[in-house]
Amino acid sequence: MASLSLKHIFKVYDGGVKAVNDFCMDIEDKEFIVFVGPSGCGKSTTLRMIAGLEEITAGELRIDNEIVNDFEPKDRNIAMVFQNYALYPHMSVYENMAFSLRTIRMPNDQIHEKVMEAASILGITEYLERKPKALSGGQRQRVALGRAIVRQPKVFLLDEPLSNLDAKLRAAMRAEISRLHEKLGTTFIYVTHDQVEAMTMGSRIVVMKDGYVQQIDTPINLYKYPDNMFVAGFIGTPQMNFFDGTVVKNGEDVRFSLDCGTNIDMKYIQADKIPVNYMDGAHKIVFGIRPDAVRVYNSTNYDDGSWAPAKAVVSVVEVLGGETLIYANLNLETPDAQSGAIIIRADSDTQVRRGDIIDIEISRKKFHVFDKATEKSIRRRIPKENVIRASVAGGVLAFADQHFTLPSAIRCADSADVEISMPIQALTLGEGGGKAKVQWTEDIDGKTLYFLRVGELTLFSLEAGEARFAIGDEIAFDIDFTQMSAEALGVTPLCLTNTLDGIFTKEKNPAGKQYDFFMNIGDAKLVPTDGICEKVFACKGNKIFHTPLEYVIEAKKLSVVPHAEGAKNALTGKVVTLLDYGRESYAVIDVGGQTLTAAYRGNVGDTVDVLVPVEAMTIKDKTIDIIIV
Repeated sequence: MASLSLKHIFKVYDGGVKAVNDFCMDIEDKEFIVFVGPSGCGKSTTLRMIAGLEEITAGELRIDNEIVNDFEPKDRNIAMVFQNYALYPHMSVYENMAFSLRTIRMPNDQIHEKVMEAASILGITEYLERKPKALSGGQRQRVALGRAIVRQPKVFLLDEPLSNLDAKLRAAMRAEISRLHEKLGTTFIYVTHDQVEAMTMGSRIVVMKDGYVQQIDTPINLYKYPDNMFVAGFIGTPQMNFFDGTVVKNGEDVRFSLDCGTNIDMKYIQADKIPVNYMDGAHKIVFGIRPDAVRVYNSTNYDDGSWAPAKAVVSVVEVLGGETLIYANLNLETPDAQSGAIIIRADSDTQVRRGDIIDIEISRKKFHVFDKATEKSIRRRIPKENVIRASVAGGVLAFADQHFTLPSAIRCADSADVEISMPIQALTLGEGGGKAKVQWTEDIDGKTLYFLRVGELTLFSLEAGEARFAIGDEIAFDIDFTQMSAEALGVTPLCLTNTLDGIFTKEKNPAGKQYDFFMNIGDAKLVPTDGICEKVFACKGNKIFHTPLEYVIEAKKLSVVPHAEGAKNALTGKVVTLLDYGRESYAVIDVGGQTLTAAYRGNVGDTVDVLVPVEAMTIKDKTIDIIIV
C-alpha cells in the first residue's frame, strides 16, 4: 500500500512542447484517483511518468515518501494495466499471470498460490488453460488485471482499460474494478476520457486540459462547484447550459439579463457569492445552469422562492424511459438561435411536443456564473475576494458606516467613490475597528466560511476549524491592508514573493579535484544543498551552467540583520524604501541592482544582510518556464 506525491511535475519534449505543466498532487494510501480529460490533455503522459515509462523533465515524484524519479519501472513496485491488455498470445491465461513472478524466480508453489488467489478474486479460474484468443474482451481485461494483482504492487496504474469494450460490458467492468479496489485496499490511479467512468469510480478526480490541471476534487464537488467553464461543461451528462449576459444589483434585488432575451430575478442574498463589481450591468458574464436544475412548470410544484419563471419553445424531445430530455430554446422569436438553447431533464411522464411554448422554472440555488473573458467561476464555493465600493478622505477608508485609518505605506488621493478588493483571508475576525453581523456560516472541508452583513453588503471571511461565532453575533473585524487593491487609486497588494534573476555556477575546489557549486544572484554566491544539486543536474545536466534562472522565495522566509562581513548564504543590500503597515513593517532592499521585500524595522539607507534559507527557494528555468526545484 502506498501514498504518492507529485510536486511540480513537467514533461517537455524536444522543441519546447509541454505535455504536462506543473502537476502537483498528494495521493493518499488506498485512494482511487481518476485522471480525466480530452485526448492530448496529458493524462496518460502523467501516468507513464509515474510508471517510469516516460522520463520526468522536472519535478519530484515520491512513492511512500521515497523519491523514485531515477528508479527503473521494475523497481517502483507498481503494476500497469494497458488499454490493449498486452497479453502474450502464445501463453495460457495461467502463464500470462505467472510470467512476472517467474522472472523474479519465485518458487513454483508460491506462484501457483498467487495465481489461483487472483483468479478466484476475478472469477476466471475456469479460463486458466485457455489462450487469450479464446477469451472475450471482458475476460481478457480480467486476465490483465490478474497479471497485475499477483505482483501485489503498492500502486495500480490503469490506462483507459475499458475503452475497447462495448457499453454494457464497460458498465459491468466499472463496477468490478471498483469492487476490486475495495477488496485489495490499495492505491489505484485510473486514466480515462469518459467522464461517466470518472464520476462513478473515483474518490477524487483530476480534470486536465492542454497539459494543465484544471481542478482536483471529489466527483460531487466537481459537479456542484466547477472552477471554470471547461470543467462545468466536461463533467455532467447532458452538459451544463450556458447563456451570455449581464447582471445588475439594485438594492436587495438582482437581475440576470441574458442575451437571448430572458431575465432571471432573485434576491441579493441568493447571489451574494458573486462579487458586486460584476453586478454593474457592464461586465459580460456567462450564466450556467445544469439540466437537472431546470424544471417544467406544474401547479403542484413546491416553490419556496427558489425558482425563477421563464418560457421556452420545444425543439426536440428524447424519451429515455426513466426520464425525458427536452431540448428547447429561451429565444421564442428565433428558436434555432444557439444563444438560447437549453436542455431540461424532466420526469418520464412529462408530455410536451416539438413547437410547444412551455413554462419552465430555473433554480435560484443551483446556478453558476463565469467571467466571459477568463471563463473562470465567479460564484465559487469559497469566494476568492471581497469587493467593496468605498470612499477615501484624509487617509481614512470608509464604507457602509465603517471607518479604517489607512497605514502610512498606502498613499493615495482622496476619492468619493472607489472600488477596493482584497482576498477573503484579509478580513480577520474578533478584533479591529470594523463591526459586522454574522448572517450565515458554512462548514467547508474543516474550514468555516462566514457570511458577514455590513450595511447592504455581504462580506466573507474564512477560518480554519469550527465556527467561533454564531449566526446573529455582532463581531469586530479588521483588514490586512498588505492585501488590498484599488486600481483607480494606484494601490496594489504588497508582493511578498521575491523573484531574483541568477545563474548556477561551479568553481574548482582549491583543496582537491572536485568542484564547488553556487547559486549566483548578482555578485552573491549562495551555497546550495546536496538535494538542490541533485535536482538541477537531474533536470538539466551540464546545461544548468548555461541556463538563465529565477530564484523565488517568500518574504516571510527571509531574515534581515545588520551587515556583517562573511555572512553565509546572505544577500547584502541597502534599504531603499520602508513600508509601514502598522502591525508589520517591510523594507524594499536593493541587492546588486535587483530588489526584494522582507519584514524589517529600521531606517532607509541601512546596509543589511538578507539571510536566505536556500532549501526554501524555488528555482525556475526562465527559457522554458518550468520549475526545477
